[in-house]
Amino acid sequence: MITYGHHLPGFLKVLVSALSVSLPPVEGTAGAVGDVAESRRAHDELKATNERVRIEVAHTLACWSRFGLDEESVDVSPHQPLIQAVADSGTPNLRILRQSQVMDALSASFRSEDSPEAIVITLGAIRDMSLYRPLARQITNSGLISNLVHVIRVNLLGSDVLLVAAEVLWNVLELDWEGAAEALGQEEVIECFRDFMDAVLVRGYRFKDKIFRNDMMVLLMYISKREENRPLFATTGLMALLLCHAVSEAQRKELKEAGVLAELLGSDITGTALESHQANQRKYAGVVLTNSQEDMEFRMLLWGTLARCCSSAPCADVAVRCGLVPSLLAVLDAQDPPPEQRQWSSEQRRKVQLEALAALFQLVQYVPVAFVHAQGNATVLQLLQTTRSREVQKKCLSLLQVAIRQGEAFCEELGRLGAVGLLVELFGDKDNPMSSRQLCASVLAGLCASSADNRKEFRKKDGIEALRAEVVYRPDETTDNHLFYTVCVVDCVWSAIVGTRKNEIRFLDAGGLFALLDVLEVAPILLKRQIIGCLADLVQYRKAAKLFVQWNSQVTMKGGSKILLELWQSEQEIVQSTGADGVIRDLDRPLNPRAPEPESASDEEADRPGSGSSVGSFRSSRASVKFRQAKAFAETAASYASGPRGFAGPSARAPGQAAPPSKRVTQAANGDLG
Repeated sequence: MITYGHHLPGFLKVLVSALSVSLPPVEGTAGAVGDVAESRRAHDELKATNERVRIEVAHTLACWSRFGLDEESVDVSPHQPLIQAVADSGTPNLRILRQSQVMDALSASFRSEDSPEAIVITLGAIRDMSLYRPLARQITNSGLISNLVHVIRVNLLGSDVLLVAAEVLWNVLELDWEGAAEALGQEEVIECFRDFMDAVLVRGYRFKDKIFRNDMMVLLMYISKREENRPLFATTGLMALLLCHAVSEAQRKELKEAGVLAELLGSDITGTALESHQANQRKYAGVVLTNSQEDMEFRMLLWGTLARCCSSAPCADVAVRCGLVPSLLAVLDAQDPPPEQRQWSSEQRRKVQLEALAALFQLVQYVPVAFVHAQGNATVLQLLQTTRSREVQKKCLSLLQVAIRQGEAFCEELGRLGAVGLLVELFGDKDNPMSSRQLCASVLAGLCASSADNRKEFRKKDGIEALRAEVVYRPDETTDNHLFYTVCVVDCVWSAIVGTRKNEIRFLDAGGLFALLDVLEVAPILLKRQIIGCLADLVQYRKAAKLFVQWNSQVTMKGGSKILLELWQSEQEIVQSTGADGVIRDLDRPLNPRAPEPESASDEEADRPGSGSSVGSFRSSRASVKFRQAKAFAETAASYASGPRGFAGPSARAPGQAAPPSKRVTQAANGDLG
């Protein structure tokens, strides 16, 4: 091997070249034309000989690619799975196969292969090759994927060869997702998958049929991750077919009686596929899903794939018509579950609820109206109140967190359903993990940001006292991420308390302002900036301003003004906004000076949007809004003073009296500074 090892790629290339000269012979190419019997015998002999050659070459490649797939032959890093190590670095034999570039010749031979034995052996070799990422890319580039789909079609619900072909597609999609997903994102390929799923969902009673069904769903999951592929699920009828088996039995029966399924399937499927559907009397029944492990896995894969596809408008329309959202919400109803779910164990129910919540997390963004009409908010709140699972609780809170971003209607409905009181109770329960309480604070901030009724309810449910108790920053006392938790707490203070006078009074009486200043002194810069924005709005209340002046640090005895001045000086040093003599370089932008303009740059380019303006450097608080108003007023007054009318003097109305409503920290993060 040391002496002749460098010849191995060339040897494999020559070996595989034998496949091109041993293809199945064309009828009549052997023997004399006049002697039919002799010609037939010679043709059969040549065919058998060529088949034997192809089988032996396939055996050689299979043995070559299989050898070394163990931990002794692969460099496995600590805590790295063997399969991941093979995908990254491969084995010596797989690396030689990569150098030999044999995949094109192997693919060309596989296209015309008619020997079942040779197909099985070659598929085994390709399966082992597909474990190595560079070879997986070669499989995609050689066009072998379409041949694998054809193998599945020919052996549908028959030979186990289709399982091997599905495994190869799975490996290629994992290791070369971009190329393979694009290759599989063709209408004719998606139609093939529709036919596969139609057959296995109606006639796939055997265990291996269910394994193949789940493998197909994994492939569809990978294909659906490419956004351009999702509309094909609707146009080919695959979306409607999958939805037939994703909804509950009662929902499917109702859709069948109303003719919705027949309409969706009939409008999307034509030709022989439509005839096959019409001939199948069990089209809408199919194989009944049970509580077996394979069927539970299928449900989870199916829901996730369908929810992802709903980002496409045609798929979302089909999902709404088939009632996907109500069916998923029925899974969350622990009080009155559907009949087919009453045999589930508690662990199965928990896993299914997690997957249903994950699917609804996407659907509430794509079809929010359908979520509201199906009483989704009430169902999620009921589950949040009754569940004992921490994971289900976090999923519910994450779902509510994204739901309140869909519009004020969600916040108002959740407020009427008592969400504020429930969230305050969960937030104040110290037995809940910090991550769950962080989500509670975030959802409460969203609910109260634009709803005066929710802020009033927050005060009535003693939310202010519960929130005040958490305005601390002690990261050493916990292993959780205390910074993000405190950020959410301050955001909740800004949204639920600041701007509502009664809430501000109770917060100040509870020592909330002093607690914010205590945190400001020791917090990281990310948290400092948010607290400053919150304080800028809070001290608009005269009582809060007096308390701000009275506060002194218990550690350094510094006052609030001195801490703010030190922060200002620190920011100036970071951005180098002062010259060597200590004079501010740009009075209009003291904390964000403009960079020196190049000679070729025009004023318009320097002032282009997004380059960072003096307005953009301010936090989204009422104080910054007032500052800009005062600046604009001063400029206007100066222009009038220099004009013919001779207007001069202060305004009759203080700028502070025209303060607009406070904007939220989320607007500041998005750059919406009004």
